[in-house]
Amino acid sequence: MKYTIVPLSLENIKDLSYLYKNVFGNSVTLSLVKKKFDTSYLGKSHFGHLAYDNDKPIAFHGAIPVLMQHKGKQEIAAQYGDAMTLPDYTGNGLFTILGKHTDKQLLEAGIRFVWGFPNQNSEYGYLNKLDWQYKERMLGFKIKTTNLPLEKIFKRNNITRGLYDKYIKKTFEKYKTDVPLKGSVFLNNEIISAVRNNDYYKYKAFADNFTIKLNNVLFWIKIKNGLLIGDVEVSNESDFDKALEKLKSIAAKSGIGELIFQASPDTQIASLMINRADEQFESWAVGFKNFNSDFPLERLKLTFGDLDTF
Repeated sequence: MKYTIVPLSLENIKDLSYLYKNVFGNSVTLSLVKKKFDTSYLGKSHFGHLAYDNDKPIAFHGAIPVLMQHKGKQEIAAQYGDAMTLPDYTGNGLFTILGKHTDKQLLEAGIRFVWGFPNQNSEYGYLNKLDWQYKERMLGFKIKTTNLPLEKIFKRNNITRGLYDKYIKKTFEKYKTDVPLKGSVFLNNEIISAVRNNDYYKYKAFADNFTIKLNNVLFWIKIKNGLLIGDVEVSNESDFDKALEKLKSIAAKSGIGELIFQASPDTQIASLMINRADEQFESWAVGFKNFNSDFPLERLKLTFGDLDTF
């Protein structure tokens, strides 16, 4: 069966909301979709391809440009994500077809390499169909804060969700700071990761994350099905322990059931959490594909905040 393949554009980006809803069951506004794929701050924007059956959008495979650095040098890479196909059209190779079209598009735009967090549904396709290299798995850590997770209860309908969101905003407002995190993984100068500058944080703000400061420790956080920690900035472990206890207390009083950290192995977050978490788990795979990068990509290290939806 033949389908029409077209690159993502301002004209067809509205069709992503339809696919998010019918593939993942997520209601994602057009405004949010536009902000996510608008990476014009890097001079490169709107990457990916859609497949259509006549006029019906049936699949998408996208990528988000990200400025990366290694030892003070910078390259623009892209994070792959949002690979989605309507259930009636799976098994037709659309994941691979759209991925190869997007690879070509990225290469022609000067993107030096691609990386991402393949999940259980896409890991085989990236590694075996799109020729990615497997790096490692992210490590996840959970800390329980309360036996009464009001967040999950209040977010079951629009009225209580709105009231709860206002309460959370007021609760965390006193701890907010505009100080940007440099990136905990960069404590090791040998690694490769995303450049954490003001432009980066301004772009990432579409996903409702923010930074707080507790006991001289910065936490880059997002509240969604728990308190998610995208990154930390810590000068010593004594401050971290005090800040962590404070964060747990704030979360518990707010009805947030758990703190969730995720990071690459052999990073500061992994080191801090290995003996502090109530639960440890293996998360997404990390993979990459080198187009023409000068970076040693086996040194790629990431945190939860690097996820495209964080």
